[in-house]
Amino acid sequence: MKILKAKTSHPKKKTFLISDLVFIKKDPLPALMNGEQMIEPIEIQQHEISPVTRYGAGGVIYKEKKYSTYKGSQRINAAIQLGYDAIEGIIINEH
Repeated sequence: MKILKAKTSHPKKKTFLISDLVFIKKDPLPALMNGEQMIEPIEIQQHEISPVTRYGAGGVIYKEKKYSTYKGSQRINAAIQLGYDAIEGIIINEH
């Protein structure tokens, strides 16, 4: 597993698989694409997954994820393009 690590140390910092995160697909952070180190860990919201099956548009089963990105979608997009599987982040609303 290839992990994009944050330079800043934080007591609640954890490693998250990118495949477990909901994030906005947008342009990657230029600084990371230019070889700079990620300074801050991304910020993640934790969600409770409903035990009841939920349906989205057209009756398609809605796939819930436990984590969504609050701040850091550009960093995730850069990590994906650079070949990382995981990224460091902090949960901002632990249950």
